[in-house]
Amino acid sequence: MKGAVSWVVLAVATASWAEAQGPYQQQKSFRFTGDSLARYEWTRKIPTSGGLVDEDRYRVQLRPRLEAVIGFLELGVGGEFNYSEDENDEPPEGQPLLIVRDNYRSRDARFDLYYGTLNAGPIVATGGRFVMPLPLSEMIWDRDLRPQGGALALQFEEGSGRFALHGIYATGSHVFADDSEMFGGSVELELQSGQTGELQLGGSYLEFRDLDALDPFLRRQNTTLAGVFLHEYKVIDVRARIVSRGQFPIELVADYCWNRALEENNKGLWLAAALGELGVSRARLEYTYSKIDRNAVVAAFNTDDFFWGTGWEGHRADLGSATSRSASLHAIAQWQRFKDSPDPEVQNQWVERYRVEVRVKF
Repeated sequence: MKGAVSWVVLAVATASWAEAQGPYQQQKSFRFTGDSLARYEWTRKIPTSGGLVDEDRYRVQLRPRLEAVIGFLELGVGGEFNYSEDENDEPPEGQPLLIVRDNYRSRDARFDLYYGTLNAGPIVATGGRFVMPLPLSEMIWDRDLRPQGGALALQFEEGSGRFALHGIYATGSHVFADDSEMFGGSVELELQSGQTGELQLGGSYLEFRDLDALDPFLRRQNTTLAGVFLHEYKVIDVRARIVSRGQFPIELVADYCWNRALEENNKGLWLAAALGELGVSRARLEYTYSKIDRNAVVAAFNTDDFFWGTGWEGHRADLGSATSRSASLHAIAQWQRFKDSPDPEVQNQWVERYRVEVRVKF
């Protein structure tokens, strides 16, 4: 936390000096923005020691944010407010709490973001708690989790191309108790083709340390012994994204990762295809296939949309329809099996999850 505060102080001081040197002194803007989510979820055929069970729940989320740009400096602060039918950090009646599968507290009010960003030509420095700047899919990092620490980027744009180098250090980034650390970096290349085509290529490396300092309920499917992680996580990730924004918008994503600290149970694959683009098209249909080995990534930090974090194979279909310029309605179906379960019966049991969501940006 002290490191994050130091980054913010440094960014503010540097930007204040820079403003005094040039014409940016008068460039100021303020914006109130954010997003909200209303969801109802049905999960079916969950394997337990007592047989297959079903669970239903609802969730409402509000994330307002205030942003300010003052010369070279961008500042932001935002909150997160959640209310759900379940209390995911409380044990079931008469049972111990063994695992938390969500990357949020179901009944909570907290800061979501607080950051300062210095934009000095091709150099961008950010400190605080901010949106993940590295080009990662949710196989690696849940888009709702905010790294806390500092990030530095060096980026160049010329004509139809963009090239960027990123570095990041983060600690205490989870919503639940977390004193683990993460170091990483990435390289990113983006090429434009005409007015509608785009190719993005990215490679990243993330190293996680002190994972035993995570809340024990977040260790999930990664291999542990007596609650202690047995393996290191040094994750290499390569990603390609192709976008066509023509008459029929299309997006294709391929993401592959491996944990170089291991030689087996260490790989992950994430493939996605989407037709349509909300805000441009009336509807958007997205399909995702993923297969993630048990120790490919840190299960505490990747997507919580699926029932398991790692060790699974699954499919997701998302049909979204724009109801206004800022709101959309989504019908989502997911099928997933815990392929790396020690129980052979569970390995072949497909869990079904269905969702209806209303998403609003303001």
